[in-house]
Amino acid sequence: MKRKKAKILAITYSIAAVAVLGGFALQYSAKADQYYAKLEYTYQRAFTDLNDSIATIDDTLEKSLYANTATQQNGLAARLMRDTTAAKAALATLPINDDSMNTVSKFISQVGDFAMSLSDRVSAGGSITEEEYKSLQELSSYAQELRGNLGNFSLSELDFSSEAFTDNLQTTAEDFSDYPKLIYDGPFSDHIQQKKPSGLEGMEEVPQGNAQILAADFLGVKREQLSHAEDTAGNLPTRNFKSDNAWIAVSKYGGKIISFLINQGVGEEKLDYEKAASCASAFLKSRGIHNMTEKYYVVDDGRCTINYAYTKNDIVFYSDLIKVTVAMDTGDILEYNAAGYWMNHHERDIPTPSLTEEEARQKLSPLLKAEKGRLAMIPTEGLYEVLTWEFACTTEDGKHLLVYIDCETGFEEQIFILTYSDNGVLVR
Repeated sequence: MKRKKAKILAITYSIAAVAVLGGFALQYSAKADQYYAKLEYTYQRAFTDLNDSIATIDDTLEKSLYANTATQQNGLAARLMRDTTAAKAALATLPINDDSMNTVSKFISQVGDFAMSLSDRVSAGGSITEEEYKSLQELSSYAQELRGNLGNFSLSELDFSSEAFTDNLQTTAEDFSDYPKLIYDGPFSDHIQQKKPSGLEGMEEVPQGNAQILAADFLGVKREQLSHAEDTAGNLPTRNFKSDNAWIAVSKYGGKIISFLINQGVGEEKLDYEKAASCASAFLKSRGIHNMTEKYYVVDDGRCTINYAYTKNDIVFYSDLIKVTVAMDTGDILEYNAAGYWMNHHERDIPTPSLTEEEARQKLSPLLKAEKGRLAMIPTEGLYEVLTWEFACTTEDGKHLLVYIDCETGFEEQIFILTYSDNGVLVR
């Protein structure tokens, strides 16, 4: 009897356990269904937003072909920037796990960027060239094509996890395989990726063995202490070498030291910034690097990193940068990076400023008190350069700013806010 009762209880508990587990399974299944439903809705919303944004971009680009005043160009450029930002956000939300849409994403980025570049030119009193109008027409035709391709998708029938959806997107992207290159003053211009190092132009290729000797001399070690590492290709190809605690890159053409890094622990700080800067300056001069001016620095974890800019005839060239990191315990040089210097350094034909320093000063905000100005060549977003008057300014509440006035147009080219702390001077 007891065995029978125990058996009945066991069966009862088993049934109850199965029922409970089944309940949990149903509950989790329901939650999973809700999750996937929400995810599907997110994808649908993103696809709709992408469609709407591309449609607006198409219309706005067509209008920009016929606009020729600063007011209208500015309005259209602002609208394109807004819609291209929305389109990129929507595209990033869609479940695309490969790089098939990279060309489309690049197109969207360039549309807003190119339009803003033209807008700035018109605002400064310039005009749109015949070649740029042709580029606008090409952008408009690609926008129309993209709009048409996206319009072929039936939202009610879309399965974002299916191969069909991916295949359709890839077909859309293939239409952009011959998308023309755009060269303009903006961060998405094609010339940026194609940029070659100006400081190495025309220099001959340096054999690996010679590069190793140059690397050893720069580090102050024997050649045999270095071994060849894998070389780096790209716009600034380098021959790379390493030792037990160091890594150094030498330009393949010209044999210039591009960078090095010493893996060395740092103890208690014994140097202040002035002494660290003295060590860095002495190092640069000992390596034959002259006419560099200290600009900004930061102290972190016992290391002081100083940014230097090339200076000639009292003009600062902010594109020609070298970064040096000093150990605050010993004064040893732990890091050196001259990639910016060799990518941009070259002899410039400096134009005579159309504005005097005093005329440029009059362009500053009345809320700013400016010190004596100096000439500075600064890079634009498109990696071109513009000659400016640089003014170090302060506000009534003690903030520090750097303001750059274009020597030709008198427009404010750039404004930086300086941040001073025990850890250095930084700009934002």
